[in-house]
Amino acid sequence: MDKALRTVLGTLALAAVFGAGWWANAAAQVPIVPFPSPRTASPDIISGADIGFQVERTVKGVPHGKIVVRVNGEWVEPAFTPSTRLLTQ
Repeated sequence: MDKALRTVLGTLALAAVFGAGWWANAAAQVPIVPFPSPRTASPDIISGADIGFQVERTVKGVPHGKIVVRVNGEWVEPAFTPSTRLLTQ
């Protein structure tokens, strides 16, 4: 097969795959389920003294959520700072 023909067919195949993915993504409807903020309601928090896990939903019995910490009596989601270390330490 000629190299130019293979390039054209490959480009068309890629365009078809990306077009089908775009179409499927556009057609999918994701339900938006609001979850109460830790400051406005009492969410499900599995906690110790000052650190906990806020359960947002369960999927097949497995809790999904985020880590929270208690600051001045309120549960707040922390922001993690990335850092680097040498592999020899």
